[in-house]
Amino acid sequence: MQDSVLQANPETRRLEIDGLRVVAMIGVLYVHFWNKNHGMEHLRVSLFFVVSGFIITMTLLKAKDGPGHVNIRNFYIRRALRLFPALFMALFVACLFDMAGIRASILWHLAQLSNAHFVLQEDWSPWVAAHLWSLNIVEQFYVICPLAVFALTRRRLMGFFAAVMLTSIILRLIILNSGINNWHTILVTFDPIAAGCLLAMVKDNKVVRSLLTNHANLVVGGLFVLSPILFLEGFGSTIAYRMVTVYALASIVLRAYVGFGGVARTLFTNASIRFLSKISYGIYVYHFFLWWLAGSVFHDLYRPGAQAFFVMTALTVIVATLSWYGVERHFDRLKVFFPLTGTAPNKVGAV
Repeated sequence: MQDSVLQANPETRRLEIDGLRVVAMIGVLYVHFWNKNHGMEHLRVSLFFVVSGFIITMTLLKAKDGPGHVNIRNFYIRRALRLFPALFMALFVACLFDMAGIRASILWHLAQLSNAHFVLQEDWSPWVAAHLWSLNIVEQFYVICPLAVFALTRRRLMGFFAAVMLTSIILRLIILNSGINNWHTILVTFDPIAAGCLLAMVKDNKVVRSLLTNHANLVVGGLFVLSPILFLEGFGSTIAYRMVTVYALASIVLRAYVGFGGVARTLFTNASIRFLSKISYGIYVYHFFLWWLAGSVFHDLYRPGAQAFFVMTALTVIVATLSWYGVERHFDRLKVFFPLTGTAPNKVGAV
């Protein structure tokens, strides 16, 4: 069965990785709407980061290794076409209603610097934009990532991603143990993204595949990930948990790339999961802004629990669906005019 899984076609592999994005998104909604003190609060963000780093590096390496020259400008245009329509619509409506006083800091959010704003304030204010810090981390990483991929040889690129991961961990440890304001950690949480980037570079290595995708490793990693709710209460909030779970999550992501089997494969590739993956970005962007709107009318929704989770999840999915079909997909289709590669005499040089 292992061999048949390893032979999974590339499209199925991508679908199963996108399924993990849905898992991360559901985790976000659960923590925000139902259980704010959940022991694995940071797990969902780390999974989102690892998947993001993995997918973007695969895309960039494919462009680099393909025919023709690489157009870095088009990479940024394509990212803007995908990310900005939903985000700017949400910020426009938030500013219109001055949700949680967001007008005073709107320029920070428009500039993708919400995380810097929260650090300076030492507060998640305005709370309707609090979730944007993780999007900012990914977008800030995207500024440097393509330049490194296209400019460096693979050997040096691996060193670059490893250096980013190690530096991020060291800086976070310094911040948490030296009396520096802990808020600064949301400026340097690049290690899960860099781990995803490294994973994309070694995904086809037989030794790495054998180590990360074997059942024993996945079971141990799963137990470690679930340890805060199984037998180590409070462990989920420690730096050690966040660091080691990156390894476990990387194993799961690689397994998704290789291909799950049985029920897991059926679950991660079914039509509903594929659709939720397509609108998952909108769900993430809109959910806090919609909570402000709905909670302003139905105050009970501000109480985290089952009611808030199911009502707000349904509402957010509906709005994200309308956003995708009404706005986002039209911008997304424009990416065809901005290919990553094109015909030219030379590629971007590697040093």
